[in-house]
Amino acid sequence: MEAEMIGGILDAVKGCLKEEMRMDIVSSNLANASVVGFKKDRISFQELLGKARMTGSEPADPALIRIESDHAQGDSKLTGNSLDFAIHGKGFFKIETPDGIRYSRRGSFTLDGQGTLITQEGYRVLGQGGPVIINGSNISVDGLGTVTVDGVQAGQIELADFENYDVLAKTGNGLFRQASPDAQEIPAPAETRIDQGYLELSNVNIVNEMVTMIHSLRAFESYQKTIQTIDGLNQKAVNEVSRLK
Repeated sequence: MEAEMIGGILDAVKGCLKEEMRMDIVSSNLANASVVGFKKDRISFQELLGKARMTGSEPADPALIRIESDHAQGDSKLTGNSLDFAIHGKGFFKIETPDGIRYSRRGSFTLDGQGTLITQEGYRVLGQGGPVIINGSNISVDGLGTVTVDGVQAGQIELADFENYDVLAKTGNGLFRQASPDAQEIPAPAETRIDQGYLELSNVNIVNEMVTMIHSLRAFESYQKTIQTIDGLNQKAVNEVSRLK
């Protein structure tokens, strides 16, 4: 009986921790819903406990919970800015940072004093053979990423992709890094195109996130009530044993 009570409390505590993590992730998704190119996060876990002792969300060992990004395409927004680019299809812009190559879907770019295409944080956008240099005023980029400046071809924006996005990890500012030694960069699919004058919005659905938050909060409260109930029963049993002595 005592072992079952302890097991029930442990399961409920794990459930509380899981829902707490889920609510943190949902809060982050909602906070970044208006950020260009943001990819929402979600949690996944492997069930350890076999048969759950509670109704509703099944508790999971927090050590097995993994946060992963949802790389589904976000909607595109017309901006008319010649230095805004949205990727339609799979793939990432390659960004050169002090910490190495990073990957991004955030195509809100600008130019530095030397005419180099850079991110809002000042990191250089890579093309085939190096940074993309734009010296001119009439800038055109076709669906393949070919850059034409004042009627003269000036390079090509390079897009990279990965067979498995699980090898990528967020580093902030819309950037991803290769987080696995098994990560292997491949060219973006042939059907992927770059749309100039557009930006890809976040893929956060605010209504869905709010629904998830409500469900998670209810599950958290349910786990808390279970802990209180089991603790009360345990205290009652202790009192009964003490009375019989």
